[in-house]
Amino acid sequence: MEIRWHGHSFFSLACKDGTKVLVDPFVENGMTAKRVADFHPDIILVTHAHADHVGSAPEFGVPCVATYELAGILEARGARGSVGMNVGGFWRKGKLRVWCAPALHTSGFHREGDHFQGYGGVACGFVVDDGETRFYHAGDTGLFGDMRTVIRDLLQPHVAAVPIGDFYTMGAEHAARAVEWLGVNVAVPMHYNTFPPIHADPHEFEKRVGTAAKVVVPPVDGGFEMHGPKLGKTLAP
Repeated sequence: MEIRWHGHSFFSLACKDGTKVLVDPFVENGMTAKRVADFHPDIILVTHAHADHVGSAPEFGVPCVATYELAGILEARGARGSVGMNVGGFWRKGKLRVWCAPALHTSGFHREGDHFQGYGGVACGFVVDDGETRFYHAGDTGLFGDMRTVIRDLLQPHVAAVPIGDFYTMGAEHAARAVEWLGVNVAVPMHYNTFPPIHADPHEFEKRVGTAAKVVVPPVDGGFEMHGPKLGKTLAP
């Protein structure tokens, strides 16, 4: 699996079978040099309804996987064929399995000048399993105990992207504990330095993780390969 970070919580995945996945495609985050036309995803995963995670999802013209209520919103805005699932369930596409994980966060849908427009379903994370590598995107969340039981023991992710920005989500201290609980081989910090309230130093997070996992801090639009649980080569922006 190729994993690239595009700033904030926006990741692109190239899975073993060639399936291309975007997660929380906030292209307008001010960090990535990419634009919508630079991506050609097969599917988009959206963790919750906040604008900095929905981002440009409906503009790609491909189905979005999200919780039931949010999938309906995205479908109405142009993401045809979207999949409305819910926490605890699996969605499958060929050999790809996506598990909808719990997250502790709000999920109101905001658009048009940041005015509240309605309930966007519960927030979630995702575990993406391409048959070789299992990637856990925690979404926006605080620390919760199921990370060390259900997600670690049953889903057994190899790599985790965890928010470290604090204020709206967990900060570096709790994110490091999450990595320890999850038992992953590789951890990637996300959801930091996009806005002033979430300023954070990813290397502080790295120090807190210590030997619990290998922390990778990619440059924006860069990333790395995973071969099952093993970290592969670095991918330049």
